[in-house]
Amino acid sequence: MSLTFESWRLKARDLLIKGVPPNQTYWDESPSLFSFEETALFAPVPHPKVPKEFMELAEAVACARDPERWALLYRLLFRLNHENQNLLNIVVDEDVHKAKLLAKSVRHDIHKMHAFVRFKKADIDGVETYVAWHKPEHLILPLASPFFVRRFGDKPWSIFTPDGSAHWNLQSLSFSEGMPQNEFDHEDPFDEVWKTYYRSIFNPARLKIKMMKAEMSPKYWSSLPETEIIHELIRNTPKRLQDMAEAPRFKAEVPKTSSWEELRTAALSCKACPIAQQANHTVFGEGPLQADLMIVGEQPGDEEDLAGKVFIGPAGQILSQALALAGIDRESIYVTNAVKHFKWTQGTESKARIHKKASGAEMHACKPWLESEIALVKPKVILALGVTAGTALYGRLVQIQSERNKVNTSSAFAKSLTISWHPSAILRAFNDDDREQKMKDLVEDLKKAHHLSQT
Repeated sequence: MSLTFESWRLKARDLLIKGVPPNQTYWDESPSLFSFEETALFAPVPHPKVPKEFMELAEAVACARDPERWALLYRLLFRLNHENQNLLNIVVDEDVHKAKLLAKSVRHDIHKMHAFVRFKKADIDGVETYVAWHKPEHLILPLASPFFVRRFGDKPWSIFTPDGSAHWNLQSLSFSEGMPQNEFDHEDPFDEVWKTYYRSIFNPARLKIKMMKAEMSPKYWSSLPETEIIHELIRNTPKRLQDMAEAPRFKAEVPKTSSWEELRTAALSCKACPIAQQANHTVFGEGPLQADLMIVGEQPGDEEDLAGKVFIGPAGQILSQALALAGIDRESIYVTNAVKHFKWTQGTESKARIHKKASGAEMHACKPWLESEIALVKPKVILALGVTAGTALYGRLVQIQSERNKVNTSSAFAKSLTISWHPSAILRAFNDDDREQKMKDLVEDLKKAHHLSQT
């Protein structure tokens, strides 16, 4: 059994009360501490006090893979009580600086674990269970695991690492010994889904290998199914770039007019890209032309295409619910899409039209219509919903999870530009927890965008 943060805390408190200075202690990875001297050189501290910030810092540092972490923490604890209660504010102090660097590294590792754990379905004693193997840089399993309870708590799961394993049985979270990767032998057909998804988001025009490795370090690649195709994608990048350069470029011809009706009428006959050939209607935006808030979705769905109306299908109903929860009157905002036609493919076993993502060229073709709508409405705030809308407005590939809390104040389209989940992402959520969290995020982002539009 190795030394834990709680066992360190109890022992450190006892030593501090007795007045034992840091240079008379020796910490190791066992639950033991050895004091070199019998007599303390400092006055006892009957009632030790530490700021809340120290406990948060210490909990993170305790997970660092650094043999000196326990001694460092006791040294800080001792100095807080004997030297300076505001020690943690002195960022140039050697101990403070090192502790904060370790804590930052640990928190970064926790973030990466949350992003890179890939569960695989397994049948264990007749029970559907989800398992994953991950190799973190630090000893973060106890701090990182509660996230998975919140996000995937409706199914039993286990996460194995070389240092320890976490298990969720739908009622409680427990921990056990670790497992080497060579003993983790599980395959899952869903691995192919990850590869398909990664192929779809891989943009050869923006390939920067150094940056890619910084964001998704190769040390995690062995446990990520999608990384099996990275070398293939890099190898094929020159050909894909050539194909992209030779591909036909479409662009809508938009009339110069200050009339919304004339603009909409012209859009109804737009045939600038192949999507228009299979669509029933051009789905233009709707709402007051003086709206301070504009919401831009991705593209129309089946019901929108049939009716020629924006956001009236299942995703539109989710948007209406979110607006109501946010206390926003839908009639007060302008709602549109980045792409004006429904792109679809025929279902293999039914006559249903299956939604298909618009390509970059098709999005580019529709962009003049979106720009014209923005120029007419002149919204103070634009909220982009989904990656396609975000890409059209930000001018680059966006990551909603990491960018939805940020406000872009340097956009050419509006005073403030923000992004959130598309309602269809809520409809396609992995489970109830994921669906609930994305809906909560969307409502929160709507409130923030509406507040910005009123200031």
